[in-house]
Amino acid sequence: MAVLLYLVGFAVLLLIVTRFYLMPTLIAEHRAGVTPEQRRILVAHSRLVMVLLLLVLLLGLLLTFRIGRFFFPRHTEPRKPTKYVDAWEEAGRRLKLDDNQTDPPPP
Repeated sequence: MAVLLYLVGFAVLLLIVTRFYLMPTLIAEHRAGVTPEQRRILVAHSRLVMVLLLLVLLLGLLLTFRIGRFFFPRHTEPRKPTKYVDAWEEAGRRLKLDDNQTDPPPP
């Protein structure tokens, strides 16, 4: 769910950047009076912005959701079997009786 929300948020950011930066750049590129050098500069800036956005997406995914743990899992020690202790036996071992104490007589 978190990855989906992150991707939706990034899609909204991508739409905003496209609407307010990339589309005006494309319109300005096709206007009359724009020299070929200015067109190359506009194209270079647009590509740079797109590359930066995609890089931020990738790094954000890697850092936020630690996707690398699926590809490079950490080395873990072999698991040890659980020791099950008999509670009555353990209670008997821990019980301390006085030496001069005798068992009470049966009723």
